[in-house]
Amino acid sequence: MFEVSGLDLMNIANKNISDNNKKIKSKFSIIIAVAKRARQLISSHDPRVENNNALTIAVKDFQNEKFTIIDG
Repeated sequence: MFEVSGLDLMNIANKNISDNNKKIKSKFSIIIAVAKRARQLISSHDPRVENNNALTIAVKDFQNEKFTIIDG
């Protein structure tokens, strides 16, 4: 189970963005970005994936701001 909500992820995504026009407004965008990150982890044979779920690692990477979503 994830201990983070969609709203929490939205807040993380928009944390450093002051322009309302550039803020992520869709949870779907975050879901797609995290899923793409999970696929990257799987295809790169990241050693963390051997013992953990790639999606869980991707969500934690997003929470720890290891990648960001670029709107556009």
